[in-house]
Amino acid sequence: MAGDARLAGRPLTLDDALSRLHPDDRDWVFERIARVRHTGGSFSAEFRIRDHNGEVRWVLNRGRIFPDATGAMQGQGAYIDTTDIHQGTASPALSALELAAPSLDPLDIAIDHCIAARNAIEQGDKPFLRLMIDMLLLELGRALARRRGA
Repeated sequence: MAGDARLAGRPLTLDDALSRLHPDDRDWVFERIARVRHTGGSFSAEFRIRDHNGEVRWVLNRGRIFPDATGAMQGQGAYIDTTDIHQGTASPALSALELAAPSLDPLDIAIDHCIAARNAIEQGDKPFLRLMIDMLLLELGRALARRRGA
């Protein structure tokens, strides 16, 4: 993410970790991180970056922010490249915080995400992962049927 593969797995400052943020996403991403830094907790957002060649890529950042032994807030998390899911999408994806809005049903959101995951897994040669996601989708379908009284 910071543009130097040698930094993977090492502590980074927030500015270094997010140095390649797309200019249109920088303000809202930093604002959300700033909110979580006050209280600690989980963080999740999907946003665009520019790689070392200037190409736009999408990443999902998931992690948590917590106080260390001195009380200073520290973050720990991972970035997942989700570019292939977007294939030409120009607007920022909804963050997990937006997806969790009360107006959206969590079961429907989970199903949408699992379908996207199933499509991504299908592109690789990972039969065990396909089996696991299919089992999850089956159980989500059962939950959906129970909810609708079917």
